[in-house]
Amino acid sequence: MEKEKLAQWVIERHAKLSGERSVWDGFWSDIANYVMPRKSEIQSRQSSPNLSKSARLFDTTAIRANQILANGQLSWMTPLESRWFSFDPPHILKGQDKVEQWYRRCTEIAQLELARSNFYTEIHELYLDRGAFGTAAMTAEEGERAVLNFRLLNCGSYSIAEDAEGKIDSLFRSLTMTIRAAAQKFGEENLHQDLQTKLKDAKSMDQAYEFVHAIFPRKEFDPDKRDGENKPWASVYVDIKNKLIVRASGYDEQPFFATRYLLWGDQVYGWSPAWMALPESRQLNFLEKQMDSLAETAAFPRIQVPEGYKGTINMQANGITYFDANGNGPKEWATAGRYDIGKDRAEIKRKAINEAYHVDLFQMFSQIEKQMTAREVAERSGEKMIQFSPTFARMTTELFNPLLQRVWSILIRAGRFPEIPREAVLVGPQGPALPEPEVSYSSRIALAAKTQENQAMYETLEFLMPVSQSRPEVLDNFDWDEISRDFARNRGAASRHLLPEDEVAKIRNARAKQAAQAQQMQQMQMGADAAAKVGGIPNDSAAAKMLTDQAA
Repeated sequence: MEKEKLAQWVIERHAKLSGERSVWDGFWSDIANYVMPRKSEIQSRQSSPNLSKSARLFDTTAIRANQILANGQLSWMTPLESRWFSFDPPHILKGQDKVEQWYRRCTEIAQLELARSNFYTEIHELYLDRGAFGTAAMTAEEGERAVLNFRLLNCGSYSIAEDAEGKIDSLFRSLTMTIRAAAQKFGEENLHQDLQTKLKDAKSMDQAYEFVHAIFPRKEFDPDKRDGENKPWASVYVDIKNKLIVRASGYDEQPFFATRYLLWGDQVYGWSPAWMALPESRQLNFLEKQMDSLAETAAFPRIQVPEGYKGTINMQANGITYFDANGNGPKEWATAGRYDIGKDRAEIKRKAINEAYHVDLFQMFSQIEKQMTAREVAERSGEKMIQFSPTFARMTTELFNPLLQRVWSILIRAGRFPEIPREAVLVGPQGPALPEPEVSYSSRIALAAKTQENQAMYETLEFLMPVSQSRPEVLDNFDWDEISRDFARNRGAASRHLLPEDEVAKIRNARAKQAAQAQQMQQMQMGADAAAKVGGIPNDSAAAKMLTDQAA
């Protein structure tokens, strides 16, 4: 596509997607007022701090609930201090020790590089956006200070589109930069002549200017060429006012990741706990405002003063106010409100908000008031995980899987991984290639979800064990090797602690061979003993040896 036509296409599609998103901008602004006031200027896009929205907020339950959800996801799903994922060899390469060890080392390096980058600060912000707005997006790029660099995209600054399979494959975002910053990013020679002229003027060089960045899959490109304009994912920056492409490049794999908390019907944008908690958040804010007014009235009561009263009313502690003997003095008026009713209603609203944000799941163990067995803990966590599992599954498929594949590719190209063993390379029609790894997860949330399999097996065995005493053949229905390996994996046991299945087979074959040899020796000894007893033949005689050989 010619550059002029491509620039026009990008601008038109950006305008169309932004128009479709504009309805959501209003919803997100309303949600942010109660859940994340610092991001409530979605429609106005103010760059300076504005505390006016916070001043109208009388309760912060939704804010704290969203923070607990984000903090819990960071600690339970992507903890900095422990391993939460692993790169595993594809099934065809499993069981080869050199390959297993190499993938294990790659996992350790990837975990270290993520810790060195800004991943954990950006993913925490993404969790906050996802819990508040239902949709969040971030990019993963090769960094300058670190190998990996991540960036959260602010809600309302980008638009997304799905492919035929419902996968988000296009992202268009507004980008406001100063002319000087644009020259640094795109090169002065790539800017429009008007901008180049302003760049030489000290008063104009810091003027804000609007660009659009479009990322989408390319339909036509030459795979034999390795330049940016012939990569499967297009990255196009356009000067909107001048309809000029200032940079056209590309990526080898998808560089952005958009995730929805849950889907809103057939819409491309997502639904979040804030949508469910919004009515309660509004009502709770109103209740707290009224209760503050009631408490203030009780502490500083209204005073009714008779017309024509000339005395001084002393509102201080131990203050004395004089009035005439007829009782025409100041009186407290209309201060007998029911604060207790307002408090009870407020607690009901808070509970509903906390339930929407799964606060009880992430605070579960801190709220346990008695000693509980492992089974009781598993049952309690399982009950709460049922509510959280759908969004965890969506985050895994929309965010973690493609993001970690992107991380893998960046680190491979950067030469961060050890030398690839020959056994890990597969030869296909296109020549030798390193297959992409399988990604498995070992965070506490992932393990809690897998624990449900163990719990189901526990309950099955509890039922079958009494039956197996009289009907042992019922246990033949189960693959005990697979059950034991799954139990270990689901409980978080390291993969290196499990022997490969072929190694287990070798051990069992050797054990069976030893058992057979021992049985043979026992039979030989029994034959010799029997021969010795028949006719009193000495054990060391030739006849005894012949009988022993015959018995064997």
